[in-house]
Amino acid sequence: MVTVGLLTFIILGLLLMFNQTQRAFRTGMTQTDVLEAGRATMDMLARELEQMTPSDFPDRLLVSGIRYRATNFFAEPSPIFDWKDPLIQELPGNSISRTNLIQRFFFLSKVNQDWLGTGYEVIPDDANGCVGALYRYGGMNYPRNGIITLSEQFLNAPVTNMNKIADGIVHLRVRSFAKNGYLVTTNVFTRTNATFPVKAAGPWTNISNTLAFNSVPASAADLHQAACYFMSNAVPGYVEVELGILEPQTLQKYRSIPIRAAARQYLSNHVAQVHIFRQRVPVRNIDLSAYP
Repeated sequence: MVTVGLLTFIILGLLLMFNQTQRAFRTGMTQTDVLEAGRATMDMLARELEQMTPSDFPDRLLVSGIRYRATNFFAEPSPIFDWKDPLIQELPGNSISRTNLIQRFFFLSKVNQDWLGTGYEVIPDDANGCVGALYRYGGMNYPRNGIITLSEQFLNAPVTNMNKIADGIVHLRVRSFAKNGYLVTTNVFTRTNATFPVKAAGPWTNISNTLAFNSVPASAADLHQAACYFMSNAVPGYVEVELGILEPQTLQKYRSIPIRAAARQYLSNHVAQVHIFRQRVPVRNIDLSAYP
């Protein structure tokens, strides 16, 4: 009996050790997969963003009396996600929280004599609307006289015209910096050397080639540069990309929760399962004369 008891105790100990080893192995493999996917996605974004090119396209006066401008680059809150009520995750061990924001962005690049319009957008694949997949729109070649419509085509493109890049995205933030490395927060300090009259709703006013807005709610924590737009000969000097990817197991559990409030609470309690990637990308084709 003593021998049987000792053997039982030893076998139970071996089973527990084997279970812990398997759990650690699965956790390590999951984190490795997420890190590889995040690095591959960031590498693709960096290689494309650094090729951003200003169009130098002049304003075009249409019959309606409104001057349309070719957009070289823009980043703005995604209208699909509720940017007024972002997902907030509390960091363990303190009262500090992290705000997850979802943006979409678009930029122009040039290959030989053709212009390419490339855009990235996160589209939710469930009713809760907290997590989505990153999609890429691009590959449209246009001569110079057709680039004024490229950004509009991205905004109106259906998901069937996009390519799925990564899954489990809870955070995508793109911020623009001037040639001196400072964050672009207002068009007053980043106006270009050429201004064009634009008629929006009211009298004609002169605006610059670079516009930045910070009209996000106070609950969003980061009030700087909620959206930015670069036209004519202006592009950012640097672009900083932040990408948050949720681990697959946590994503599957989240998708199994039908109630939106419960799903958001579940994600708020699993901040450790979100991997954040950040990279600042220098833009090669910046026109230095676009900044004062």
